[in-house]
Amino acid sequence: MKKAWIALLFLSLVVWFFHKEIRTALFSGFVMADILRPGKSPLLRYLSSQPSMEVVQYLGGGREMEADLYFPKDRRPHSGIILIHGVNQVGKSDSRVKWAAEIFCRAGFVVLAPDFLGFKSLRLRPTDVREIEDSFLYLESRKDLVRPDRLGIAGFSYGAGPTLIAACNPRIRKKVDFVISFGGYYDLKDIIQFVTTGYYSYRGKSYYQAPNDYDRWIFLRYNLDLLSDEEDRRILQEVEVWKERGVKAGVLDKLSSPGQSVYRLLSNRDPAKMEAVLSGLPPRVLRYIEVLSPCKHIQDLRAYLFVVHGTPDPFIPHTESLRLYDALPDRNKAHLALLRIFTHVRPSLPRPTCSNILFVYLPEGIKFYSLVYDLIQKAA
Repeated sequence: MKKAWIALLFLSLVVWFFHKEIRTALFSGFVMADILRPGKSPLLRYLSSQPSMEVVQYLGGGREMEADLYFPKDRRPHSGIILIHGVNQVGKSDSRVKWAAEIFCRAGFVVLAPDFLGFKSLRLRPTDVREIEDSFLYLESRKDLVRPDRLGIAGFSYGAGPTLIAACNPRIRKKVDFVISFGGYYDLKDIIQFVTTGYYSYRGKSYYQAPNDYDRWIFLRYNLDLLSDEEDRRILQEVEVWKERGVKAGVLDKLSSPGQSVYRLLSNRDPAKMEAVLSGLPPRVLRYIEVLSPCKHIQDLRAYLFVVHGTPDPFIPHTESLRLYDALPDRNKAHLALLRIFTHVRPSLPRPTCSNILFVYLPEGIKFYSLVYDLIQKAA
């Protein structure tokens, strides 16, 4: 068995040096295999050198931002990509971010992995969009490492929303060559309905997944600063602590009108009431929802878009990616991939039985390979 692997590797290396298209095809297979093996030594180490990395600082969103910059050791200009992590308390230091950065870099990209304060605080903020734009402009300025005409942004989970919005904004939209939305959302109103009631829909058909109390109250905890009344914030923070044994009598009566509207939203379980509940929120909260919803911006997208979503997804329904794809101004500039071998943004391979190999591994593998191949073309 070991000799067979050595022979296969030798044959791959021979083909690698003599035919560009076959080289790209083989390389895509290695990238695909590495993505499906998170945390393990990359197979790409046989075809590429260990990336170099340096910590860089630049002005972004009105503050000094810090990022890890990964680049191939040949020091010639490559295609570039910015990794936008989702809500994540450790940001660019997360092992998954570092792993993804290494895979992208070994695949031929210069990779910028910034720290985003909003995401690290487990919340989305309009300032995240500005920080993404400024990060893009910084990477574009590194002409010693990148090709300015081949720059992209990859957003994961809740980070995909601000990523899309930034790519649509006038400051950079004509400069962004490609965008990846992996496990992202289209409209924050849909996400709020899903988190609070468990219901979601697509093209008139409704679906249900039992809502997760943890997600609901985490959403509240890290967005209390949207309320201007300090007493409202204190009461709702305590309500989160008391939720399992019941709210103390009279406590909610102490909330102001805006505070009560937020509590009604978080405690609502009826999707038919969602529109009325949302309309009763404070103007500041409604503005926040609108500004951070890609549905309000997507018509201005100029870049090629990779729309990727795992199914099933317990955090963001895959129907959000379908809505996003449907709303694109030009679907010829997009690649949609719904993959049953991912749960949210993580690989989730079923046990390799004969049935799973035939009906899951093969069809899903073909879809995933096609996606990876198209992406690697961006690095060529």
